[in-house]
Amino acid sequence: MENLADCIQEWSDPTAICEIGCGEGALAERLCRDFPDASYLGIDIIPHLGRMYDGDRAEFCQIDAQDLAEECPGQFDLVVINDVMHHVPGAIRADILAAAKKLLMPGGVLVFKDWLKRKTPIHAACYIADVHIGADKNVAYMAMDEQLELITSVFGSDAIVAEKSIKPWSHNHAFKVVK
Repeated sequence: MENLADCIQEWSDPTAICEIGCGEGALAERLCRDFPDASYLGIDIIPHLGRMYDGDRAEFCQIDAQDLAEECPGQFDLVVINDVMHHVPGAIRADILAAAKKLLMPGGVLVFKDWLKRKTPIHAACYIADVHIGADKNVAYMAMDEQLELITSVFGSDAIVAEKSIKPWSHNHAFKVVK
């Protein structure tokens, strides 16, 4: 999380942050610390979200991205989707990104990070952990071209303004996308 948080800090200076798929809130604490004047809303469809967060600045809400986008269009200058999309069924991935786009104000930044599909031992280990430990039978990682196609199909071909491998793994990849 530290390397991703450094990347987010390099790519944005937000006043209002929404993290889609925040899970237990592992990234929330760092984002709230790095951006002390920004509001933070973490959303997820799982119960017990945000339970790892130890602070009083973050807000967590059990809601899906599409519903939040209907309620709060254009309210955020930073939306983060971190290691979420490989858990999302392929048929609704574009819907999640469309919701992220709707949540962003003009000029807002989406930081999209997910594992790239590769035939490596670490990738196999992560897949096994997701499927067998996490009990997610729908896990499907995307190759680089699939991630690019997904993002550009929603945001447009010129929306990706930066990309970066997030240490420690070269296939842990982030994109900076501007609305």
